[in-house]
Amino acid sequence: MGERSETVQPTAAGTARAPGAGATRQLATESRRLLLVEDDFALRAHLAELLMQEGFYVGCAADGAEALRRLQQEALPAVILLDIMLPRVNGVAFREAQLRSAALRSIPTVVVTSRRDIPELDELEFSAVFRKPIDFDQLVETLNELCPKRQES
Repeated sequence: MGERSETVQPTAAGTARAPGAGATRQLATESRRLLLVEDDFALRAHLAELLMQEGFYVGCAADGAEALRRLQQEALPAVILLDIMLPRVNGVAFREAQLRSAALRSIPTVVVTSRRDIPELDELEFSAVFRKPIDFDQLVETLNELCPKRQES
């Protein structure tokens, strides 16, 4: 059975809430929207919660096929966080499909993987590559550079 996708959004109190629990879909212009593509449920949930605490809106997908579907149906994220070892459509195949799409190719994509032997990484033009276990502070710094907070007026 496939896992259900979820979207985690910060609330005023800083807690997560999922669609169907009163959350509203964010505008496509939301500059802090991420799509986290990770098949490990516990890691995906934990990382999404930590990123939400840093002020990001986090949509999640369990594999590349689900991520591609979400990208077609939902507001586009500012950044994609992508594992390489995924069921159905792996991270390399996802990235190849992303680069073929005029609507998706410009979305910065950051790899988070435990694999060390991925010769395709250089040719797939990732914005950054993090090896598991990741340095969370460095990941947040990279994400802040790729999708900075809007300046208050």
